Amino acid sequence: MNKTSFPLAFLTALAILGGGCTTNTQGDSATPVYLNCEFTLLPAVKNVADNSLLQFQTTTLTSQLKNPAGGSSSFLDTQVETYSIVWTRIDGGKTASPTESFGGNVIVPAGGNATLTNYPFQSASALQLPPLNSLFPYNGGVDPQTGRSEIRQTGTVTFYGHTMSGQPVTSVPAVFNMTYVYSAATGRVEGFPSR
Repeated sequence: MNKTSFPLAFLTALAILGGGCTTNTQGDSATPVYLNCEFTLLPAVKNVADNSLLQFQTTTLTSQLKNPAGGSSSFLDTQVETYSIVWTRIDGGKTASPTESFGGNVIVPAGGNATLTNYPFQSASALQLPPLNSLFPYNGGVDPQTGRSEIRQTGTVTFYGHTMSGQPVTSVPAVFNMTYVYSAATGRVEGFPSR
């Protein structure tokens, strides 16, 4: 290798390696948009005895253009098809609620947002499954892994869909915390006012 070809080879390798670094918030996917999610008016606790969905009053999905200077069109609107919630224990317990998926059925305009009202984030049947079922009196009323009468989990939510031009879209994962307790009294949870 002569003296002039070494710097050229070095600069070429540097350009190839440096090309992997971008300001693309969602990695190097070809999709021109990504979604952000924000929850408002989350319940403080969930009573496992109320036998109802875990719902949030308002969830806002915002479409972010990866290249705002490139402009927008209805071809970049996102049709949300599904969303999933992955649960993780944050109280020292090991067993978490099972992952669940729900239908999305909403269109988020490119560069705009969509408001979801009372969308579910956990099914009523999941309250009857481990680890939450241990909070019922007939199962002892305490979590056997922590010895406590409440269970705390983090839910990580990801929305999936596609642009109107057919490109797949995935949201930035959004996280929320939830505390589960058992209370036989309808409409209230021990230690917390009714809503």
